[in-house]
Amino acid sequence: MTQTIISPVQSADDVVLAQLWDTLTPVFAEITATAPQRDATGGINKAPIKALRDAGFTRLRVPVEYGGYGLSLPQAYEFFVALAAADSNLAQALRAHWGFAEDLLSRPADEAEFARHWLTQLGTGLIVGNAITERGNVHGESTTRLSRRDGQWILNGTKFYSTGTGYADAILVSATGDDDESASLIVAADAPGVEIIDDWDGFGQRLTASGTTYFRNVVVADADVFPPGHGLDSGDRTAFGQATWQTVHLATLVGIAKAVLRDGVGYVQSRTRTFSHGAADTVQHDPQVLQLLGELSSQVTGIETIFRAIPPVLAEHFAADARGETLPEAEVDALYAQVYQAQQVIAPVTLEVATKIFEVGGASATSTLRAFDRHWRNARVLASHNPLIYRARILGDYVVNGVSPERNYTVGQAAS
Repeated sequence: MTQTIISPVQSADDVVLAQLWDTLTPVFAEITATAPQRDATGGINKAPIKALRDAGFTRLRVPVEYGGYGLSLPQAYEFFVALAAADSNLAQALRAHWGFAEDLLSRPADEAEFARHWLTQLGTGLIVGNAITERGNVHGESTTRLSRRDGQWILNGTKFYSTGTGYADAILVSATGDDDESASLIVAADAPGVEIIDDWDGFGQRLTASGTTYFRNVVVADADVFPPGHGLDSGDRTAFGQATWQTVHLATLVGIAKAVLRDGVGYVQSRTRTFSHGAADTVQHDPQVLQLLGELSSQVTGIETIFRAIPPVLAEHFAADARGETLPEAEVDALYAQVYQAQQVIAPVTLEVATKIFEVGGASATSTLRAFDRHWRNARVLASHNPLIYRARILGDYVVNGVSPERNYTVGQAAS
């Protein structure tokens, strides 16, 4: 059997998990309490990310021998959903970091040196953002260039939707090399020639640092360029396919739904005013309000249950990748179908929950101090990242005609 970088069955014991919850729960509580104000203020506030790093959140999946906690994927996602419930912006801001860790963990033994180097960096607290997507490019092409000059790698280009980069120490970058082949690399966020602009103007997820990143004659070390043929878009490994990236979005949406329910219940429990035509003297005992919250709690529990079924399956595929094994196509198709089917339920239910919660109270529920609207705005932006209509069509083609669900996609202009 091929040697792997880590044990495919990596997991933490109950003592470690309890210690992590004890450490991270107050951090999540502080993030929850300050989320409305951050949403109103805008901008990049690095303090919450620093608190998460100091508490160990960014090292949950890093093996113990590299300075992390060695959590299994299902264990780690419980913490990720909790962060998303505290502030979905921060969860998405760490999406590239989360995915990069999985990429490293699932690399086979012949890429062990590269993986060990970066796992060690993550174990010291390094946070990774991304600069992958461009505006105005042709499908599958990158205008960002990585060129060899005078014995050095030089990077030039412009990226948008650079999620998390404003919080990061290092940036994952995709580019085109001198041979016109795709190249992947990592650049220090504070390297000379790197400029990060917080100009993302979406109405939700406004604090994800998803704006523009400029690279102007940035010198890149040889060790920071991915091995040829082993970049972000190479091969069929699960870690950089849509099953991984969509699962992160789904976890964030589930967290938003849990936050809506939390805020709605808290609002009802604290409310003293009621309507004269209500069904009880207090909102807390109004059967219609209780019915609504009961329905919403059931919906939230339902999508959380659907979500929790994904990480164990995803972990099996990561383990196979690490062993250098190729799973049957039917199993890979089933994984992607499971993730996309979950998307068809989790996204619309989260949006529905984030809308219906306003029915539990009057106009005071729309107060900007409570900022309940941010939950819908954030969910809407996340759901718009991967349009449901396209995924539904793909699923229909899979169940009717046996056509494999797409595993990766590009966004850009059609080639002329």
